[in-house]
Amino acid sequence: MQLARGSRPSQPRPALIPAPRLAAILAASATGLGLAPPGFAASEPEPLCGSGPLEILLTNDDGYQALGIRALYDALRKAGHHVRLAAPATNASGSSVSFSWGAVRVVRDPDDAGIAGISATPAAAVVLGATALYPAGQRPDLVVSGINDGANTGSLLTMSGTVGAALAGTLLLDPPVPGLAVNALRLRADEPMDSAANRAQFDAVAQHFVRLLASVRGWYCDREGVTHPRTVLNVNYPARPVADLRGVVVAGQGSETDLRLTFTQTAEGQFQAQASQLETVDARESDNQRLEDGYVTVTPLNGRLGDDAPSHRKLERRLRAL
Repeated sequence: MQLARGSRPSQPRPALIPAPRLAAILAASATGLGLAPPGFAASEPEPLCGSGPLEILLTNDDGYQALGIRALYDALRKAGHHVRLAAPATNASGSSVSFSWGAVRVVRDPDDAGIAGISATPAAAVVLGATALYPAGQRPDLVVSGINDGANTGSLLTMSGTVGAALAGTLLLDPPVPGLAVNALRLRADEPMDSAANRAQFDAVAQHFVRLLASVRGWYCDREGVTHPRTVLNVNYPARPVADLRGVVVAGQGSETDLRLTFTQTAEGQFQAQASQLETVDARESDNQRLEDGYVTVTPLNGRLGDDAPSHRKLERRLRAL
């Protein structure tokens, strides 16, 4: 699912999700991604907290044959990670964390037994992949979702199948599996996704993301092991060459989106969704704005949808009258 960026507001607001420890890791990463992750004792039981190969369940919402997920599959494996690809058989953008309850069909890639197309939503593909496609007694250390064709930022993150797939590992698996969602704007928006320029961009983003993963994986952990099992890091790449990135920053989830949806009647009793874009304004430190400025944005997310606004007391007073 692709969202365009908004313009710079006149009054900045603070990041919505403070993550000082992650910010410190990314500050070092921005000048030299490829640094070893934070050191942990060799006896650390969880692989995510070490520096060795990871068991990664790779998924997306664009479909298991999409260019972005195949680029990431190749890059992660070349880096030495063990990767199983379990993703929707067809495009499932905008499906959030919706689940498929009926019979599900699994199609294996004839050239690679580690790749499976699943006739289900991204969230269901993650659960099926982690519970039925892994050998007994094994499970993924991490769910990685992407590379999505387009950014996933702002107020419509709840609609994103890419983010929803990563969140499914934290919400629907027991014990929960943390994750990352990775999204990238096309380098050439006016060209097909598989044009030479866009294909090269996906490959470059995949290689950069592998280095970013090496830098941030320790953030999920503390000395005693994984301490953020229900957190997803949502990563967005701007529409510029990787060599020209301005850096990697922690950004709060924006509160705006420029996507507007309506339905148009196309026949008797039949309607078709129509999407349009409007100019919007978002906070200076939001994912929307920082992406517009040319940074890779990293936003910690979880499944909590509660509103922490100070208006709760007013709501309580109104409810007392019932």
